[in-house]
Amino acid sequence: MKINNRKSIAMVMYGFLFIIILDLLLLLFAKKIFAIGDMTLYSVVVAVLIACIWRLVTLKSFSVEVSEQIISVKYGHPLSQIRRPVLEVPLNKVVTIKTEKAILHHIMVIVINTKRGIRSFYYKIGNLPSNEAEKFEKIKDLIIKHKVES
Repeated sequence: MKINNRKSIAMVMYGFLFIIILDLLLLLFAKKIFAIGDMTLYSVVVAVLIACIWRLVTLKSFSVEVSEQIISVKYGHPLSQIRRPVLEVPLNKVVTIKTEKAILHHIMVIVINTKRGIRSFYYKIGNLPSNEAEKFEKIKDLIIKHKVES
């Protein structure tokens, strides 16, 4: 079973690219439409451009894959095909998995049992549509089922 936020990240990317295009159009036409000084116009355009580019560079796509024996959490940039595993753990070591709602996004918490005790891992997963939340519930049920069988 695989869960990712690829569609929502793509929409965010398109939104920021649209803002960059609007910013460049503002640069071209604002001087003719509004009575704005050059320094003010350039500083606003550069500030918006830097903020959008910074946000595009720091975007992360998130993926959770559950196979028969392993749960894998991966991050990567949406424009790159490389997905780096952040956590790969056998299912029998997973104690709980849950999602928490923060102010702007959801956080996935995976609690595992290690040799040194119980450790919690927190992953920012962005906004979750309802169908992805249902998949997280299925993953929880799968882990509980696997623990009962073990």
